[in-house]
Amino acid sequence: MNTTVFPAFRTTDVDRTIALLEALGFTEHLLIRNPEDSSVVEHAEFSHLRGGVMFGSARGDASELDRQVGSSSCYIVVDNDDEVDASFTRAVDAGATVVDKPNDKPYGGRGAAVRDHDGNVWSIGSYAGA
Repeated sequence: MNTTVFPAFRTTDVDRTIALLEALGFTEHLLIRNPEDSSVVEHAEFSHLRGGVMFGSARGDASELDRQVGSSSCYIVVDNDDEVDASFTRAVDAGATVVDKPNDKPYGGRGAAVRDHDGNVWSIGSYAGA
């Protein structure tokens, strides 16, 4: 992975997060589980086209990342309008809730958004920026 900016967050349910990321087209790059409790992820990196995210399990350690579980958002650029619809459908099938159904945007491209089990919003779009 050759990315220099990684949205980072913590999650209360790593397996649900991984299922959603895979539904959105992310692939596992690195996954380090706690050797004493495999439900806890110490650090993970998942890649998507030219970007990626880093995450780990919520730890109850009063860190800033733990304090803000569920308050993140991320915009995922996909290759075309059809992939917006397909990614949205896969995300909802993986348990995400609908924030914004797929629709054409006035600034170009197509977009949609879902919310994960922690409350994070994942926007999907074919608009790659100006």
